[in-house]
Amino acid sequence: MFLVGIINWWYGQGWRRQFQNLSDGLTRTTRFFSVGQLLATLFAPYRQISAGQVQGPIGVQLKAFLDRTFSRFVGAAVRLGTVIVAALVLLAQALYGFIVAIIWPIAPLFPVAGLILAVIGWVPSWK
Repeated sequence: MFLVGIINWWYGQGWRRQFQNLSDGLTRTTRFFSVGQLLATLFAPYRQISAGQVQGPIGVQLKAFLDRTFSRFVGAAVRLGTVIVAALVLLAQALYGFIVAIIWPIAPLFPVAGLILAVIGWVPSWK
């Protein structure tokens, strides 16, 4: 009965929990990098201090416009770089989760295979 319970958990609740852990990990990573907020504010000014609404001569207004434009491009570059890093981390997590999902159902067979190989006398060579 104990063995039936273990097999039931492994191929039922355990396997579902692996997928839930993967989903939770992807969600945590997305929130850690704030991907949604980064994409929503992609062209927002980046750490802009002095180029707000400017009244005055056309030269001062043009300088403020160029400052804001430069700040937006810097912000877009930094945010886009962060989104790319987040995408790479998410891809690595998804790949790891996929590998775990493939190995999970056959993992209980590894000790059995090892026992069979030991009984027939096969020994790995580490040359």
